Amino acid sequence: MQKKLIAVAVGGALGAIGASAQAQNATVQVFGTFYGEYASIDNGAKSAPGVAPFTDGYQRYDHFQNPGSEIGFRGEEKLGGGMSAWFQCTSSIDYRGSGNASNASSQAVSTWCTRNSALGMKGAFGNAFFGNWQTPWTRINNAGNVGSNDTGVFGNAHIIAGSSSTFGMASASQAINTVNPGSYRRRQNNLATYETPNLSGFTGMIAATTRNHDSAATQTQIKSRLWSFGAQYANGPLFVGAAYEKHGNFYAVPVGGSTIGGDDKAWTLAANYKFANNLQLGMSYQQFKSNASLPVVGATGGETKVNTWHIGMDWMISGPHGVRAAYSRAGDVKGAFTTAVPTVANPTGVTGTAMDRRPAAGPDTGAAMWQIRYVYAMSKRTELTVGYSRTDNKANAIYETGGASTTQFKGLDSSAYAVAVKHSF
Repeated sequence: MQKKLIAVAVGGALGAIGASAQAQNATVQVFGTFYGEYASIDNGAKSAPGVAPFTDGYQRYDHFQNPGSEIGFRGEEKLGGGMSAWFQCTSSIDYRGSGNASNASSQAVSTWCTRNSALGMKGAFGNAFFGNWQTPWTRINNAGNVGSNDTGVFGNAHIIAGSSSTFGMASASQAINTVNPGSYRRRQNNLATYETPNLSGFTGMIAATTRNHDSAATQTQIKSRLWSFGAQYANGPLFVGAAYEKHGNFYAVPVGGSTIGGDDKAWTLAANYKFANNLQLGMSYQQFKSNASLPVVGATGGETKVNTWHIGMDWMISGPHGVRAAYSRAGDVKGAFTTAVPTVANPTGVTGTAMDRRPAAGPDTGAAMWQIRYVYAMSKRTELTVGYSRTDNKANAIYETGGASTTQFKGLDSSAYAVAVKHSF
């Protein structure tokens, strides 16, 4: 009899534990994306104009990358009164094995919560959260980026928004290249965000970074902060949005105990529309201004400005068959520049004010990127794409194929043929 009672008690306890685990897991989701892109890339030349080609330089090479691959966990608890607490932790994954110990010095090692991750509260008041998250500017700009990826061979972040990645703020051992002032498709750490309730399709967003980096004694003079504002209308097939972002004092670097300041700022307009025949069109327009008093070595201070724009389409024509196409353009970088006698290092003889991640200000510093892809939807979660992208540089422009990570010499074009597979879960 006693053994039977013990068995019943143990069984009941295990059942309670199982029910508790099921209740907990019911509010937690696991999600992710695996993306692989194999390309043949041509960067135009192995060396700068006027210099004999290197014997082993990159000109045409094959390249495999997995931008945007991630795994994440999200959960939500209903607190009553229409209020919920929620969390999300999304991490980059590199299934190529490029982050192992043998080459960790040249490849980023995956760590926890490197992509959109936060802790928040939401309810009738809206949604407030803190963590590592895309800024309002990034989210609105991406909504207009139809027909193009963010990064990789088919990504246009390098020509439209400077670059796209997760960024931190300056610390005691970090300088200008760490806060990446000229990069605007940002996933920014230490970011506090508030979103208004959805009012018949209208939503407003505001976000700002904290100043954790100011706590170090050697950094008391650095007061950098990011501000990002956005407003959008999303209802049915139509999306329209606008955003503004300022990188305040991002160029601040302690020199001789004094502060050297400089700001970056940008605005964007974005829209997309989904037609009934599975055709989606999108566009965006951006203007960037930089007022860095400490730009790259060899350049003078002052304001620079550049405008960029994008149009694209995503059309599932029949069944699993579709096509994506896009055209992205960066105008000339405007600002003070001078001309000098051309040299091997500077074959055009143009020297201008620097804008982070852009050519120096001057004539013929614009570029255009165009791409086209065939899309085959193997299922709702898996797709295959095959396509071609090309970046045409003007005489003084240095834009490269997305994800190429090689030196692009002035005025030389780059192109790539690629096949890619994407699986989401």
